[in-house]
Amino acid sequence: MKLLLHCCCAPCSVSCIKSLRDVNIEPNLFWYNPNIHPYTEYKSRLDCLCEFAQTEISDNRKLTLSIIDEYGLHSFLDNVYPYTEKRCHKCYKMRLEKTALFASQNGYTSFSTTLLISPYQDHGALKSIAEEIAASYGIEFFYRDFRPLFREGQNTARSNNFYMQKYCGCIFSEEQRYLKKKNGNPKLYTKEQAKPVLDVSLKSPSFADSDLFFERLALLTGKDGSEKLKKTNALVFGAGGVGSWAAEALVRCGIGKIGIIDNDVICASNVNRQIEATSLTIGLPKTYALKKRLLEINPDCEVTAWDKLFCLENAHFFKIENSDYVIDAIDTVRHKLDLIETVYKAGIPLFSSMGMALKINPSLIKTASVWKTENCPLAKVIRQELRKRNFSGDFTVVYNDEKLSIKTKEQQLEENILGEKSQRKKTVNGSIVTVTATAGFLLANLVIQDILRKKNESVF
Repeated sequence: MKLLLHCCCAPCSVSCIKSLRDVNIEPNLFWYNPNIHPYTEYKSRLDCLCEFAQTEISDNRKLTLSIIDEYGLHSFLDNVYPYTEKRCHKCYKMRLEKTALFASQNGYTSFSTTLLISPYQDHGALKSIAEEIAASYGIEFFYRDFRPLFREGQNTARSNNFYMQKYCGCIFSEEQRYLKKKNGNPKLYTKEQAKPVLDVSLKSPSFADSDLFFERLALLTGKDGSEKLKKTNALVFGAGGVGSWAAEALVRCGIGKIGIIDNDVICASNVNRQIEATSLTIGLPKTYALKKRLLEINPDCEVTAWDKLFCLENAHFFKIENSDYVIDAIDTVRHKLDLIETVYKAGIPLFSSMGMALKINPSLIKTASVWKTENCPLAKVIRQELRKRNFSGDFTVVYNDEKLSIKTKEQQLEENILGEKSQRKKTVNGSIVTVTATAGFLLANLVIQDILRKKNESVF
């Protein structure tokens, strides 16, 4: 038997390996644990396992360790959200599927995991998920209940001064450890404590409840219009002060499928204007926090979050050609231009946000052709750059017609916009939510209008 053993850490591996060797099975070790956070914890566990593998020798046999070194906070969250009640099951599948794939591609006859030694894991679910994965890859899952060896392994690890973790690995288990320590309570939540939170954010509504979400909207759009909205696939590039509100408005209008694209994380200065930014979400990827909010609004909406920067090199990730509409709320000129050209060539309707910085009057926000804006430094630069690219197409933009009170501010803003080409240091420009949110709502409304217009039901 050639066995690949998925290892979650050195302390859990010690007794599992000894038990296998006792029956003449020499396992090769495999590391793939993107669930472990933060990075310092991830690195401590991986370094300890590497050191153990290099020094552990039995009968002149040295351990072989294969590593997929992927600190995967974003991929982990994408896999377990919004199924946080069953996050461990999603985590098992994520890690063991990679193990089975590696085993099948490298000549192993079977695979197993050191997770089977932990009394804190859902043993039945772990076995069931692993066997299902094994069948799909045409490989055997080697099952053994290692739990009786757990204490022995822990004692061996301590005696050898292994790094001993204090929680399972993911950010949720780390939170449980913290709250348990803080409250002196052996359980994080009682059923009664957990229920209000879970009912709000995770419980899927019944069909009748889902209908009620958009009851008032349907009075305007009619049944056919509501169905058209539900079948629409929209992409929103940029989840900041404009894009986040556009995404929110689309979901609240019953859009059935939405993709949100941004590679930034939430910082304190985002709180004044970005809908996903709160004191509790600082440090999270913007798309993760926004996806969570959108699913809380409508769990039936198909929300895809890409924690990626749009550029020509990765444009294929987003399958723009399969979308019905694209909203551009990107700040960077080069990437904005690349997106405009990509969407235009794909023949997808595009609505783009121009500059909302240094503007304070939302009543002056307008829509127009990109070639016909006024008092908008960003639109001016976009036109100049499009002409350089010999772009002759047209698309609708949302812009603010407000005149900047000081001429030098306009000059400064243009310098900032072109900062990627000049060597001048870019400064931070002021912005206010009443302006950015209004622009986001107008972008979403352009999409809604166009959908309903195609049904001859334009009511806005």
